Parts: sequence; C-alpha cells; structure tokens
Amino acid sequence: MKKTIFQKISNDAVSAKTEKQWPEWFRILDKFDLKKKGHTQAAKFLREKHGLTDWWAQAITIRYEWENGLRHQASPSSC
Repeated sequence: MKKTIFQKISNDAVSAKTEKQWPEWFRILDKFDLKKKGHTQAAKFLREKHGLTDWWAQAITIRYEWENGLRHQASPSSC
C-alpha cells in the first residue's frame, strides 16, 4: 500500500515544525480521545491549544488516524 504524504513525514521534520515528535503528538491525541471526539474536534484542539497551523493540525490528526486504524486508503472502484 502506498504511503500518504502524512505517513512520510519524519520525526525530525515534525519536530522541527512543531517542537514535538510523533509519539508525543500521539499521546496528546490519545489523552484528548480523538477516537471519541473525532477528526474535526481534534484538529481544532491542536490549533487552539497547541498553536499549530491548519496544515500541521491536519497532518498530525490524519497521521494519528492512519497509525491507529481509523483512516483507510480508498480502494479503486470497479468499472
């Protein structure tokens, strides 16, 4: 399965832009309870409480969802 751009972002890259690595963001979203509160609220939380840009809030939320089996790559439709 091909990786998305969000799955390709390294720990060093996310840390350089957000001052936290992936495991730290995942703990934050676990504590926030993304699975219960959902994608939109999680991204808003990251923007408002952690000062992330819209892009990084989305990137971190999407990566978390991929890593936790909450987001799946769409399969090509049969024609």
